[in-house]
Amino acid sequence: MKGYTYLIIGGGIAGGKACEGIREVDQESSIALITKEGHRPYQRPPLSKGYLKNEVDLDHVYLHPSEKYQELNVNLIKGTEAAGLSPEDHIVTLEDGEEIGYEKLLLATGGSAIRLPIWGNELENVFTLRSIEDSQNIQEAAGVNKRALVMGGSFIGAEVSATLSQLGTQVIEIFPESRLLEHVVPEELSEHLYDLFSENNVRLLPDTLSEGLEGETSVQRAILNNGERLDVDLVVMGVGIKLNTDFAKDSGLEIRQDGSIPVNQRLQTNQPDIFAAGDITAWPDPHSDQRLQVEHWDVARRQGRIAGRNMAGKDQSYTAVPYFFSDLYDLSFEVWGDLTSWDQTVRRGSIKTGSFAYFYFAEGQLKGVLAVDRPDEEREAFKNLPELQPTFADVADKLQDESFNLSEMV
Repeated sequence: MKGYTYLIIGGGIAGGKACEGIREVDQESSIALITKEGHRPYQRPPLSKGYLKNEVDLDHVYLHPSEKYQELNVNLIKGTEAAGLSPEDHIVTLEDGEEIGYEKLLLATGGSAIRLPIWGNELENVFTLRSIEDSQNIQEAAGVNKRALVMGGSFIGAEVSATLSQLGTQVIEIFPESRLLEHVVPEELSEHLYDLFSENNVRLLPDTLSEGLEGETSVQRAILNNGERLDVDLVVMGVGIKLNTDFAKDSGLEIRQDGSIPVNQRLQTNQPDIFAAGDITAWPDPHSDQRLQVEHWDVARRQGRIAGRNMAGKDQSYTAVPYFFSDLYDLSFEVWGDLTSWDQTVRRGSIKTGSFAYFYFAEGQLKGVLAVDRPDEEREAFKNLPELQPTFADVADKLQDESFNLSEMV
């Protein structure tokens, strides 16, 4: 049986950054990284943006050149995935039955894109977007005079719709919510996005679902619950992910009902020699005193590196404020903090001018910030305000006042 000092399961950015974190502390011991895909570790944001638009090549998607893993002395085991885990024996079992031993293990398995259980969902040109191949296949099916149906009203659905329309594709986007990005942006920003997407020939249909898809081999029509039958050349389902932790559910590892794995501030699970990073991780956020599970690039990047360092003997806590970004046409969004639960917002700047920020409050405390094209000197405050969590009563007036220097708050 093969064995390694450090074993990493997952070929996303968390797994790739963990290799670097380990080598920052331990330059000698053995490392292996298992990934079910045929690629070295890569990052996913370009898949719905620059790579899908054919503006960047694969070198921009991969985390590092292949030579980097030789330099780090990492054994990349591609094209297979974990099927079982025995923490007591320190063994991971692969899908072909092979067993691999470890001293320290990192789970960075991420999630699998959800394919809605409607009839016709397995027809050709019905896609999800999670892998390099997904992005390539969508780009090949899209283009001038092609007709696309995008399902999902979150950032991934919005990004795909925006990108496809820029490729000349006729796009209809459907979602069950009453407005685009309903859970993460105020109503006035959703209204602005509706106008922006309409100007770019994307038809948004809120409160709408697909009841099924039709076609002989490839998808040709989509039947909507509003009675419409759409002629389509491709369908993209951007409706979320299922966390990839089923292989460990009978191992004694603590796994929550949603599939996430609770960790301590060192990103250590209830099994001392097993760590977790990225999408699957539910960590104790010191700023909110709540456990967060965030499926974003920056969280995976930071957690992967810290988990690797801690596996190699360091004692470093993960305390970063969550951050993510998104591009929709000429709007570049940046978000700091937690936007999963909010009941009040304050706006700074103007949506019409394209330079604005929203401050999100829950029960009177600031929890997060969303910004578009704000001055660089404000970004440092945006990063720090979710840590400080000032009250609405104390800061609302100052946040709205663009003459007020936000750095005075931090």
